[in-house]
Amino acid sequence: MFGAKNSLRYVKCPSDFAYSPIKNVWTDTTSGSFLEDKLYVVQTSPKALQRCILMTTDPGDLVLDPTCGSGTTAFVAEQWGRRWITIDTSRVPLALTRQRLLTATFPFYRLRDMSGGPASGFVYERRKNRRGEETGGIVPHLTLKSIASGEPPTEEILVDRPETNDNVTRVTGPFCAEATIPVPLESEESTDEAQRADDSFADRLLDALRRNPVLQLAANRSATLVNLRQPSRSLSLSAEALIERESVALVFGPENGSISERLVYEGAREAHARSYSQVIFIGFAVEAGARELVEKCVDLVGIPAVYVQATPDLVMGDLLKTMRSSQIFSVTGLPDVAVRKLPPEQKGDPPRYQVELRGLDVFDPTTMTTDHRDGSDVPAWFLDTNYNDLCFLVSQAFFPRTSAWENLRRALAGSYEDSVWEHLAGTTSAPFLAGEDRKIAVKVIDDRGNELLVVKSLDEAR
Repeated sequence: MFGAKNSLRYVKCPSDFAYSPIKNVWTDTTSGSFLEDKLYVVQTSPKALQRCILMTTDPGDLVLDPTCGSGTTAFVAEQWGRRWITIDTSRVPLALTRQRLLTATFPFYRLRDMSGGPASGFVYERRKNRRGEETGGIVPHLTLKSIASGEPPTEEILVDRPETNDNVTRVTGPFCAEATIPVPLESEESTDEAQRADDSFADRLLDALRRNPVLQLAANRSATLVNLRQPSRSLSLSAEALIERESVALVFGPENGSISERLVYEGAREAHARSYSQVIFIGFAVEAGARELVEKCVDLVGIPAVYVQATPDLVMGDLLKTMRSSQIFSVTGLPDVAVRKLPPEQKGDPPRYQVELRGLDVFDPTTMTTDHRDGSDVPAWFLDTNYNDLCFLVSQAFFPRTSAWENLRRALAGSYEDSVWEHLAGTTSAPFLAGEDRKIAVKVIDDRGNELLVVKSLDEAR
């Protein structure tokens, strides 16, 4: 403070308040194509999402992201103690997000009330380093008013600087992954309007196949459909084509439902009667029973069959202009699982069961053979120990082919035994008791994010 003529003036130093409001251009959040640990082609910088979330929400608030992508919003919300919901139409980003969250570690922020959780708020304190610089979450704001009145300066809270407990490493809290269940459509009664909608969808799917006739197989191989056209006077068949000079039949599933056992049986029977070499079923979803029937078509109907997963993005025509062929149609496999019956822990207790993922069988329509992939070579698989044919509830989760567990293992610094990590990256489930429905379901996530489901009865256990 100093005198100047008939007034008082003061010198403002950078150390008085070394912070300023953020402008509407955030130059410090740009990452270009050099974002570290980039998992997805359109992945957003975490710093941009962090600023938006901290600016508009409090700990415990709910954050909604209807375009999940690589899951950066969910990742940042989890880090800062916000609840979150994230949504996507494609399986690939959801699979990436699930792995990203399950293998992430975060700082442990001190809470005002441990029993109240993050909603009680974080703890902020005022601290200085050896050079006298403010490093805590509370900083003094020196103003002319405080100097003139001789009052202590006001304090500001920097919401991105809560106090941390460096002795605790935090992992992602419990969350669930849910999906709408496409129901099988097989009603014999259909209105003219519904029939026109089915015909329109079949035409659009056929057009998409003509523009993208490549079916993705395992091990980065592919099969190309040639001379795609509609068959004449067909009851169940949607199209026909050539693969390696062999004539094949194609059956399209419904636009808003899953392929049913009836559609598989009728389509395979007609394709066999018309002497096609094989039949290909293409859809957005397939019933577990229908998927197993596809694998057994040779024995039951006399013709080999294969199921091709179509990306849900097909219903959004504009997206097809920018999508590669490898993103649209992919031949999926069927999990090969074994169910074992274990002796009870003690005499008189009910028996226990255990499931092993032996591998993934994928039919190759070019060679007419089945390729087998070992269970340890899949990105992820999940087990529902009491499947009710309606809702898949994850009871146990495994991620065999990922190095992310090693990063998490190092972060937790030996807090868990080696057997825990071997189990998480393994192909054999933990023992469990039979559920009310005496059925189990195994869902495998393949390299393209497709969900492959197989259902087994515990009565089949060896």
